[in-house]
Amino acid sequence: MASPAAGTPSVGTPRSAPRAAGRVGSEEYHSTPLPPAQEAAVLYAGNLPAPAEAILKSLTKDPASRSNKQPWLMLFDLFEATQNRAEYEALSLLYTVRFEQSPPAWAGGAESASDPRRAQSRERKDFFALKPNAMGELSPEIEKFVAFAESMGTVRLDLGKIASITASEAALFAAALKRLRRAKLPMWFNNAESLEQVLRAALNERASEITRSFWLLLFEIFVLQGKMDPFEELGLEYAVAFEMSPPIWEVYVNTVTATASRTAAAPVPAAGPEAGFSLKGVISTASQNQFADLAAHAASGAEIVVDMGKVLRIDFAAGAQFFEVVKAIQLAGKRVILSNLSELNAALLEAFGFNRHAILIRRKAN
Repeated sequence: MASPAAGTPSVGTPRSAPRAAGRVGSEEYHSTPLPPAQEAAVLYAGNLPAPAEAILKSLTKDPASRSNKQPWLMLFDLFEATQNRAEYEALSLLYTVRFEQSPPAWAGGAESASDPRRAQSRERKDFFALKPNAMGELSPEIEKFVAFAESMGTVRLDLGKIASITASEAALFAAALKRLRRAKLPMWFNNAESLEQVLRAALNERASEITRSFWLLLFEIFVLQGKMDPFEELGLEYAVAFEMSPPIWEVYVNTVTATASRTAAAPVPAAGPEAGFSLKGVISTASQNQFADLAAHAASGAEIVVDMGKVLRIDFAAGAQFFEVVKAIQLAGKRVILSNLSELNAALLEAFGFNRHAILIRRKAN
């Protein structure tokens, strides 16, 4: 097949994807290797989610693309579209650790395509309630807590079940918290005041090397919660009780919380263009009515904004037809904007060369 003329869009198809025809509408193209992310998008468009998932997962593990969020966001789209909540949650934890920011929220995928307001809050999978085991021992549970926190990469620890604690358990727990803090692991605490009361009661015992562990654990809890004033007050009591200098205040930064705070404080970006037409569902060769409605709507003005937020998938076989509709509108002197695109659909449209005839705007990741 002859090589395409200059400016001709080129769509490559992997061996496991449907083979493309010789033209995109009236524009000839030939198969060429695609970037892996676009290859995954083409596979998904061909209704082959499993090989698409395999490619995207390999990209998230590639050290060469460690800072590239695109394959991660495409995987979130894929898991949501296929209703794979378990994989979505597992990916969310890895994403939080890798990029130190909150992952996209689960919006319901296909089950909420007709009503995007039915967004569901993601359950936290890093919750750990620290409490004595059946033998009344806390030490084995502290070891389990450390292993759990390190495996998850973040942890929300509930301390409300600790009614008592021994000196050796306090020493072990203080060391565990310090280890996780110095590893910069994001931690949150529920019912920390309950353990503070237990430790305060223990401080009334005569100061000794054994009871010193209660003080050190309380110091560590204050550091992790950013309670500098109680830390300094406890330091004065410690100096009097032990006739020695107290521990030095250390700053602990929860990277996830800090990133979220910066995001919340950032200026609100200007609103994107208002969509006057929406496409929805799976765009396929049976979507002629939607294509006709879009062409008719395009006569209404000089800028045509199409909301793609409710489009679950653009079938590979319909890509050429959709391309022709958008191209015709643009060649008629209109400005075409395809907004609120998922990462999967945006990568597919880029592979087809839609960006030659339209402005592609991805939806916000968070």
